[in-house]
Amino acid sequence: MQYVPALDGVRAIAVLVVLAFHARVPGFNGGFLGVDLFFVLSGYLITRILAEEHRHRGSISIGSFYLRRLRRLYPALLLFVGTYLLVAETVFGNRVNHVRDAIVTTLYLSDYGRAFWRVPVVLQHTWSLAAEEHFYLVWPLLLVGILKLAPRLRIASLALLFVAATAWRWNVLGEGDWLQTYYRFDTRLSGLVLGAACALWKPQFGGTAALAGWAIFAWCVHSAHWYGRDSLMEIALAAELSAALIILGAQHLKVFASGPLTWLGRMSYGIYLWHYPFVYWMRNEGLHWSITFLAAGGAAITCAALSYYTIERTFRSRRARRAGPPGSAAGA
Repeated sequence: MQYVPALDGVRAIAVLVVLAFHARVPGFNGGFLGVDLFFVLSGYLITRILAEEHRHRGSISIGSFYLRRLRRLYPALLLFVGTYLLVAETVFGNRVNHVRDAIVTTLYLSDYGRAFWRVPVVLQHTWSLAAEEHFYLVWPLLLVGILKLAPRLRIASLALLFVAATAWRWNVLGEGDWLQTYYRFDTRLSGLVLGAACALWKPQFGGTAALAGWAIFAWCVHSAHWYGRDSLMEIALAAELSAALIILGAQHLKVFASGPLTWLGRMSYGIYLWHYPFVYWMRNEGLHWSITFLAAGGAAITCAALSYYTIERTFRSRRARRAGPPGSAAGA
């Protein structure tokens, strides 16, 4: 698919919002919704890539897709987890079972691990990567069947799936605890499905729609708060819909295609991976939020760049590089 630089700019903003939330920057109490922006973007990009392959070849090579995902995501994850294990006990002490948490993370089980057993601890942010990985496993199989339908039925089926996924999250929230609803893949599926629907629908939205999307998203980030029921219901729904407007109109906002933002967007997967242990340590040390945001952000960007220009580039295929950066939770 054609590379849209502005979408990397969207990634950059999303990862900075999440970083601000974790650093406890005032006004970013709902910064965890940055993950929802990632989810919609990921569903959109992955579906565009797979649908284009289906259009050109008449089929989807599911094995090749899994291999591309593995090359894109796993080397950086292994580098991150390996580095964590080297320093974890010295930096974070022995009150946490670091080996257990590393295994849960590398097996992409952090979403249900956090939901039911509150593990991993320092690596808890990897829950969203696990949720996306589960989506990558099942979505190509479902999409093959969806693409056999008439175009209107494709969109209708995905719209119904989005409504059902949203209703399921609201229902689980009513019956269970907030953290279970927040972390579980099955209760966080709606944004990924919405992104997929946008990819197949491909409506024509301009810059005004994107600006409106950013305004709504900013309101959501300001209004949502941890453990807030409406934060996983009406506000989360508004955040997902605003993310769709942002993504579909992003190419008309040239500011998001600027060099610094697109570079940060390309680093976003690594930044997301590396930032939380730094933030976790600095918060425990009682550092001011401004120092935490700047120092943890700077350290994460440095580690992400080192990972990107060494490990990640080595494992990417030539075809993936020609097509431009693909899309994932923090850089799919």
